[in-house]
Amino acid sequence: MDEISAIILQIFLLLAFAKVLGGIFERFKMPKLIGEIVAGLIFINVLIFYTPLQDLLEFHVDRFNDPNEVSFFHIMGELGIIFLLFGVGLETKFSDMMKVGKTAIYIAVLGVIIPFIGGFLFFLHESISLNAALLIGAALFGTSTAVGVECLRNMNCMNTNEAKLIVSATIIDDILCLALLGVIMGAVKPDADTVSIVINTVIVAVFVLFMFFFISRVKKIAARRRRRMQQRTMKKMQTDDPAACACDPEPVGELGALGLAVIVSMGLAALSVNIGLAAIIGAFLAGMIFAEFKDTLPVEHNFNVITYFLLPFFFIWVGMEVQFSSDRVTMNVLPMLCLVVAVAIVTKYVAGYIGARKGKLSKDSAHLIGVSFIPRGEVGIIVASIGLTYGVFSPDIFTVIILMALITSVIAPPLVSHAYRKIEKNRSVVFEELFPEKGKESDAPDYTDAELPHPKHDETAADDGG
Repeated sequence: MDEISAIILQIFLLLAFAKVLGGIFERFKMPKLIGEIVAGLIFINVLIFYTPLQDLLEFHVDRFNDPNEVSFFHIMGELGIIFLLFGVGLETKFSDMMKVGKTAIYIAVLGVIIPFIGGFLFFLHESISLNAALLIGAALFGTSTAVGVECLRNMNCMNTNEAKLIVSATIIDDILCLALLGVIMGAVKPDADTVSIVINTVIVAVFVLFMFFFISRVKKIAARRRRRMQQRTMKKMQTDDPAACACDPEPVGELGALGLAVIVSMGLAALSVNIGLAAIIGAFLAGMIFAEFKDTLPVEHNFNVITYFLLPFFFIWVGMEVQFSSDRVTMNVLPMLCLVVAVAIVTKYVAGYIGARKGKLSKDSAHLIGVSFIPRGEVGIIVASIGLTYGVFSPDIFTVIILMALITSVIAPPLVSHAYRKIEKNRSVVFEELFPEKGKESDAPDYTDAELPHPKHDETAADDGG
């Protein structure tokens, strides 16, 4: 079997296995990325402990682990994560970011500071270097709110104040995390010194501020383009003469817009890498640019198709890096894993809870927001891959961060469901106390959080973050 044929067979087997396991995890209301990581983990460890399969599939673990060679799956995974961050940016309008309330800012800022401090304190552990502690802090401050939000969506409660606040806080959280990650990456590079760290920090600040300024200008261009297309539509409705609209520019087709989006996202990703930042930062900012053109340059659907194909390779590659052979992972993983998971859960929950309470939300609502911010998911996994690539993380620490991301993503959905059901139960009690004669009627109106006081606290949100 030649090399190309072997790679095609490997792609088929791994994608099929990843999709099957991802579907199983989704059936149990858990992120499919967990199944995709588990698929890669099982695949590589089966090959390690049953070596004849390596020759059969033309996949040699020693070659995969060779630091001088770049795995095909790693390359595909990097493309997938670039497109994923473009998609995240596509959901983050600059105009929406300017509207978020104070409560969302409290939650996002505390959600970065407290977990980062908790992770950095691992520097006190004798086996953790300063650079490793910085990246552990980075792995803990990133939130995969997609897990919590998906759980709220499944319960049909996305119109509640708490859900709106979680989404709004995510916008700020993403910006802060990516900017700070760029600074940390400059600090953990092998040749980093004080001068290079300062220079990298300035580069990050200038790049991000320039991009925000550029995006704010793009917002005005997008508004003008939208008005021209509306005028064109009105002309078409008023006349049957095609020549009447000949002077107006034709809108870019969806496939043409997709090509433009790929070029811009890859271009900004390449620019980010070459100035010392992560490629995902440029991809995220590219997504924010196209978010302003959603109405006139529709790219989301077709771009998601590409991401749907490429992204599993990233999680498969991550799973393949978790190898349970004696020379890769030792028994030191278990106590360190327990400690990291405990810090990850406590710091993010405390940050979300305090931020929500500072925004004058009730204790039950603050509890819901706190547990919604516990999962790390893809964010912690991205940081772990960066640490491994830079040689900052040992295989032990890499495995700990990956398992931490998986564990927090698994435990979050039941916690979010329980917290929301508690809020609904208390709201129903308040409704029966306020309207006892209607509480018994089957057609009683459905009151939202904004219409009912909390049963134990009369505090309401100062703002809903929307």
